[in-house]
Amino acid sequence: MHITRRFAAFVAVLALAGSIAPASAGRYREIQVSDAGGLGRVEVRGKTAAVLRRDEGIVTLMDLRSGEEIGSYSDGASRSLDGDVAFSRSGDYLFYARQTEQFSRDGLHVLDISDPGAIALSTYQPMGGAYRVATYFDGEVEWVFVLDATHGLVVFRFEPTSGQVVPVAVDALPALKVGGPASAGIHIDPKDPITGSPLMYVTTGETGLQIYDITNPAAPQVVGEWDDVGLAEIEVVANRKSRTVYAATEYWFDASLEPEIVMLDATDLNAISEHHRFDAAGAADPTNKERIQGMALAPGRLLVAHSTLGLISFSRSGKIVERVAVDEGPTPGPKAATLGSPYVMDVEWSSGYALVTDAASGQMTLVPRSSL
Repeated sequence: MHITRRFAAFVAVLALAGSIAPASAGRYREIQVSDAGGLGRVEVRGKTAAVLRRDEGIVTLMDLRSGEEIGSYSDGASRSLDGDVAFSRSGDYLFYARQTEQFSRDGLHVLDISDPGAIALSTYQPMGGAYRVATYFDGEVEWVFVLDATHGLVVFRFEPTSGQVVPVAVDALPALKVGGPASAGIHIDPKDPITGSPLMYVTTGETGLQIYDITNPAAPQVVGEWDDVGLAEIEVVANRKSRTVYAATEYWFDASLEPEIVMLDATDLNAISEHHRFDAAGAADPTNKERIQGMALAPGRLLVAHSTLGLISFSRSGKIVERVAVDEGPTPGPKAATLGSPYVMDVEWSSGYALVTDAASGQMTLVPRSSL
């Protein structure tokens, strides 16, 4: 990994501030995470970002204060495709859901990251294409939820003293409801403002939206559904009076679907209704170039990672506020499956910055709030 000159100048500011310090208005920075392939999902905990190097099956930890790589995990998997990452409650473990063409490496990997310089595999649960992972702590036990192409929704109990996971529940029907990262999403609200109960919002290409009450995580109960169209990435805004769901249309099962964000009113869980849809731009493209890949909430904004248009900042009502054209990165590396650059894959909001990954160039861009 190497840091670009513009990012290097930024590192000194970070060191002085001890956090992700604001850049000058309208400017953003790039960091080259991989020279070999493209990037996928990114997850942030404190000042550490876990970045998935999707083409290589490698997870890299980056210190956001210095811009330096602090550790990586690789098990030599070939033809890695996609996946997801989530930190444990303590931050000592990272849950890595992975799908590859090397089926013996598919599934949930629990990584011990307590020493970032010596990341180790704590346990591995074979699965059939694990695409999304999320965690929930009920006050006593930590739970891990995975959306898998073969097994559907799988619930694990996590044992932090040993780093092991124990499968406790599976919701496999309908079969093959998840076919790829473009057909899956999970959002967990640990305390719903209306009911006071923990709710898990699950989107798939076959079932649309399902909302589960996870008061008993070992036996999730569906309390709301909406299935007019298949869905993928999801974000939720809830308060004491309403619940609003933002979900991107999927494209794994039906590539003819328009690349839209569906805004749902889920205030009444028994009568979820569509509020309206808004377009990230462009008609459906069977080659999957014009697509919504990731989303994140920022203050007053819905940030959308669009594969070829870059980062789009919407108001919460669905109006475009700003388009951030992510710079074309270096020539894609030898393992890059996606060759057109930029090809924006994910966005995460943290400490006044949007972190944007590119699936072709292996580059991550930090965009300040002033540009959104």
